[in-house]
Amino acid sequence: MFARFSRRLATTCPPAARELGLLREHEDIAKRHAKVRAAWAPHLAESRKVILEVAERCDRRQRVLVIGAGDCLDVPVAGLAECFAEVVLADIVTSAEVRWWEKKLSGQVRGANWDASGALAALAAVRKTVASQEASEIFAKADAGPPPGGEADLIVSANCISQLGLVPGHSLPAYDKDKGLPDRCAKAAAKRHLAWLQQQPGVRLLLADAARYDIGPDGKQLKKETLHERFGLPKPDRTWRWDLAPIPEWSPDFHRVHEVGAWMFGENVVRR
Repeated sequence: MFARFSRRLATTCPPAARELGLLREHEDIAKRHAKVRAAWAPHLAESRKVILEVAERCDRRQRVLVIGAGDCLDVPVAGLAECFAEVVLADIVTSAEVRWWEKKLSGQVRGANWDASGALAALAAVRKTVASQEASEIFAKADAGPPPGGEADLIVSANCISQLGLVPGHSLPAYDKDKGLPDRCAKAAAKRHLAWLQQQPGVRLLLADAARYDIGPDGKQLKKETLHERFGLPKPDRTWRWDLAPIPEWSPDFHRVHEVGAWMFGENVVRR
């Protein structure tokens, strides 16, 4: 209990994000990871590996920006600090882990409270009364603005794109009458985030869910849902498995498994 209290004291989150459920989601992810740490380990290791592989191929290495840094579970902070003069760890919630890295690598690593959707303040201001259609339009029209810390040589969007609109969508009173609202907000926010990424210079690496599976206890596939195509993404450059919720974490009847994809954009990279 004391550890959780200390973590909360060291965590910062803007009021709008708290109101829209993002601090609670951040804490829920930490709890989930603690319960299924072994199942998540291969996915987290692969994410860190891919990030470092792309980092080492960048021909300019002044600044790297990681969007969705969270608790840095999937972020190789020390490795990035070896490659780049400055490491910016951005998220709407700045965690105790990020603060720890700021102290450990003072002057080189810094955290930034930053809304990658650009929509949270506007949405929170009308949260109680906003209609379903208006909510998704707020995400579709939002502008995240310039990257925190300034122009980066490498931008990593780390396993967060599908959540940018999903979690806020669930927090809206309009969701009570429109259960499809969170998915529409998620789609609008993801497309806007992709557009923002494509406008940035340098190398950009996107890590995101490509597909979702329900797997029975006997290993048979019960259901598959392709996710990346609805965001307008092509086939990923690389994929791997994430055992997100083994039985009975999500359901007593099936394992929830994600296929994670990696997409790389940009020309300022040393090709191999």
